[in-house]
Amino acid sequence: MVSIDASSPGRKFLLIIAPLVLLVALTVAVDFVELSPGDDRPGEKSVEPTALDHCRTISSPGEYVLTDDFGGATGLASSCLVINSSDIRINGSGHTLLGRGVTDSTGIVVDNESGVSNVTIHSVRVERWNRAIHLRNASDVTIRNASTVRSATGITVWNGTDVTVKNTWISRNLFGVVVDNRSEQVNLTAARYGDNSAANSTRGTGEV
Repeated sequence: MVSIDASSPGRKFLLIIAPLVLLVALTVAVDFVELSPGDDRPGEKSVEPTALDHCRTISSPGEYVLTDDFGGATGLASSCLVINSSDIRINGSGHTLLGRGVTDSTGIVVDNESGVSNVTIHSVRVERWNRAIHLRNASDVTIRNASTVRSATGITVWNGTDVTVKNTWISRNLFGVVVDNRSEQVNLTAARYGDNSAANSTRGTGEV
C-alpha cells in the first residue's frame, strides 16, 4: 500500500491545485460545446430580412428584400414603396418595380418631414413611373447597382444631403437626374447615363 503524507508542503500544494485544474478544464469544455463554430456572440441571432412582394409603406428600420416583380400603382400622386424611416436597406434582388406611366406616380419615395437618413437602395430596376426614385428631406442615402428607366425622371433629389448614386444605369427617361438647389453633397460621378431625351442631370428649383 502506498501512503501520501499530506503534511509535506509539496503534496499539500498538489492536493490544492489539482482540483482547480480539473474545474478549469471542465469549464472550457462546456463553453466549447455550447458555442457553434464562428459564433463569437452567444445568444445573438441574425435577423432575417423582411420580404417585399407588393407596394407598401416602410416605417421600421431594417433590411427588406424584394421577392418578386411588382408595382402597378395607378392613382395620381401614388407611390409604390414609401420609405419614411431611417436605417433602411432595400435589396431589390434584381427584381423590377413596374409602373404604368401615370402622372405624379413614384416607384420608390424616401421622404419624411422630420428627415430620413441612412438609407440604401440597391439591385432593383424601377421602370415606367413619373419619378422612378424620389428623395425628399433625406440624408446619407446610397443608390447603387440599380436601374431607373422609361420614366419622366429617373432620380429626383429635393432637399437632400450626402446622396450618392453609383453603378446605376439611368436611361431612356425624359430627365435622368434632377437635383433641386437646396440639396448638397450629391455625388453622381459614378452614375451611368444613356438616351435621356431632355438631360442626363440638371439642377432646378424642386418643390416650392
